[in-house]
Amino acid sequence: MLEERRLSYDKLIDDSGGLAIAAYRVARARCLVGAITTNIPTLREIAAAACEISANAAAGGFRPDASILAGECEQAGLAVITPLSVA
Repeated sequence: MLEERRLSYDKLIDDSGGLAIAAYRVARARCLVGAITTNIPTLREIAAAACEISANAAAGGFRPDASILAGECEQAGLAVITPLSVA
């Protein structure tokens, strides 16, 4: 549905209260229908969803920082799988 109607990306952002939560919702939905299902998306999946949403929203072109997206999701109580730190 998102791909069929360009305005639905803007509605998704509005309904979600921002880009980070909208991206989380898209990434999580994709995780639930993949070959190996999971309830928690990775930071990379959220960043990819945010880029897709941004590219198709009315104010397109914004490339969000992945760490900011993760922080906003975690502040909202949403779990995100982040990469391990390299020591």
